[in-house]
Amino acid sequence: MEGPPLGYSVLKLYKKEGDSLRFWEVWVHEGVLTTHWGTVGEVGEQKDTPLPPEEDPDFAIADAAGPLIEQDYDEPELDAMATLIVQYPIEGKGTGHDVEKRVAVEELLTDALGWTGNGEVEGGELRDGFLRVHCQVMHADAAVRTVLQALDSEDMVDDVSVLVAKGDEEPRVIWPTTP
Repeated sequence: MEGPPLGYSVLKLYKKEGDSLRFWEVWVHEGVLTTHWGTVGEVGEQKDTPLPPEEDPDFAIADAAGPLIEQDYDEPELDAMATLIVQYPIEGKGTGHDVEKRVAVEELLTDALGWTGNGEVEGGELRDGFLRVHCQVMHADAAVRTVLQALDSEDMVDDVSVLVAKGDEEPRVIWPTTP
């Protein structure tokens, strides 16, 4: 599966159904309309449809979204999202190795959160004593599970802390859990 290339616009829509949150997203790249849908926190399904060369990509996206909007899917409200921070301790302000690690974590989480419809990476930073990657997510609990699974799959879970904040809250540590 290949996600939308950097710099391309993606239309993301969500709908609450009972206890679950559904996602649907669409983008156009190199003449192909890609739709991706599922339940937030689970890897979704994908369909690629070739576009005629004369078709306007924005029109194709709007046309594809029409039936979902009629089913009450909507773009996410910013205040409905949570901030998720993946944090590692570093020495001082960090090294070149720490920058490489930050980039690797950003790429890994971009993929993991994207394919589960649960948000996106906003960037990272090296602070005095910490490497941090910031994400905006739709469902914090599902995002924590997804992030930990992704990091574990790449042997990057040692020494990690995961923090979550909603709105103006101070981030609180969700992982590791304390007894």
